[in-house]
Amino acid sequence: MFQRFFNPDNWFFRITGSLMDVVLLSLLWLAGCLPVFTIGPSSAALYDTVVKTLRLREETAPYRRFLRVFRREFKVGALVSLLVAAAALALYCLTPLLTLAALSGTAGTIFYYAFLVVLLLIFGIVSYFFPVLSRFTFSPGGLIITCCKLAFAHPAATLCLGAVTAAGIWVCLRFWWPVLFAPAAAALLSAQVLEPIFRPYVEQQTGDAG
Repeated sequence: MFQRFFNPDNWFFRITGSLMDVVLLSLLWLAGCLPVFTIGPSSAALYDTVVKTLRLREETAPYRRFLRVFRREFKVGALVSLLVAAAALALYCLTPLLTLAALSGTAGTIFYYAFLVVLLLIFGIVSYFFPVLSRFTFSPGGLIITCCKLAFAHPAATLCLGAVTAAGIWVCLRFWWPVLFAPAAAALLSAQVLEPIFRPYVEQQTGDAG
């Protein structure tokens, strides 16, 4: 009985190990994001690692894979991160003005809520960037164009991704402790939506390589 319980393949140790990986990968992602312009490569590395080691269990060394993908996607990921950061700053500055407009009357309120829908769509589009980068090779411009095409081709998935990303950002900014698990958990949730979309392209890429 004790031998079965302390077996590394026991369900208890598998679940405990997965939870520890979620926490440690989330913290590794946070450390990788600290210079801000590295949010992109860190997010690409987190998504790839979560899919390969936690979702598919194709690899058993998540931290080595994270660092490898981080280095591999650093150049393109950093450039796209700077563009995303600039857009986020512009939206942040625009939001107070729209809030004031919403208080001015019915038309302002309608415009404000329309802006929130557009903002959710933008979150959804950005949510494609770094997962796509982790699976395929693109220039910064090619990555953005491809992700926009995917986002509009799959509107329901895009809104779902936007909601996951927005909720993850909100909960981590509102409270400090969800950062211990929310990044990796959000990547796992996003993978449920993204991997079926990626599958035909991955199969095509594999076929072309073969």
